[in-house]
Amino acid sequence: MRIFQFWKKNKKAVVAIDLDTAIPAAIIKVGGLIDQPEEFTAEAKKSAAMLGEEALALFPRYFFGTELQKPESLAGKYEGLGDWLHIQQDTIFEIIYYYKEQSIPMLYEVAFGVYDWTQYKAVRVLTRLAREGLQTDQIVDDIISHVDDFRYEAQMPTFYFLSGLTGNKKVASLLQRHFLENLEYDPIDAFDIFENLYRCSPDVAMRHADFLKAIARGEGLEGRSPLLDGAIGTTDGNGKQEYHWPDDEPVEEHHQLRAAIFYYRLHPLDEEVNRLLDHWEVNHPEENVRSCIGKLREEGQGEG
Repeated sequence: MRIFQFWKKNKKAVVAIDLDTAIPAAIIKVGGLIDQPEEFTAEAKKSAAMLGEEALALFPRYFFGTELQKPESLAGKYEGLGDWLHIQQDTIFEIIYYYKEQSIPMLYEVAFGVYDWTQYKAVRVLTRLAREGLQTDQIVDDIISHVDDFRYEAQMPTFYFLSGLTGNKKVASLLQRHFLENLEYDPIDAFDIFENLYRCSPDVAMRHADFLKAIARGEGLEGRSPLLDGAIGTTDGNGKQEYHWPDDEPVEEHHQLRAAIFYYRLHPLDEEVNRLLDHWEVNHPEENVRSCIGKLREEGQGEG
């Protein structure tokens, strides 16, 4: 049993807190507010203050804790495999975030240690702190020095989190390098990294904007299975394989559409991209795609 003492504000009595019970109770309480963002963050901040710095070293024991029961407030929700575990982890890291600079050594141990689900979540908190100006240069340098050794599952989210450091030249250089490297063997990973590069440094990304038109034309996508990019495959009654995305995005010409729309928002008068959009607006098999393109063009004309 780990019991720590702290002074209550405006009181002379010493209050003892049993972290072995207080930490899991806090995780469950905060996690139960996951669908209420303002309350979730406020309660996480209160929990960090209540638990104290001594709790930091103990949080990792709960990353994969099966003893934490989902609260009643989430009954009937998050029933999928691993859903509640992810909420537990996101909750723990939200609490850790409010320790600010005190949390950085512990976050380094997780972010730069052996890979598991928590690695990129620790990186996410580190980049949040860096965006606030807390040890920004050191955090960026250390992530950059480790990210090439990350597994793919941690590397791609790390690129996204780093991209929030807008205008950071070191981050832009890293993202541009990985974009160019991925061009050779996976144009869709390159596309995802391009989006991150554009978020971080539009000027650097725009040097490679013609890449978007190549994707819009379908170059390099011949024979690519949607399963590679997260689509869910099912078989209909006739044995035909069908695919859909968890978020209901279109499957037919999915990446071409993404690239064309991205480029159109940058250059709404481009003739080639407009020809592609003209075709899809009339001929795409999914009505929501045709409607989306129509609305996009109307918005573009309105802005013009």
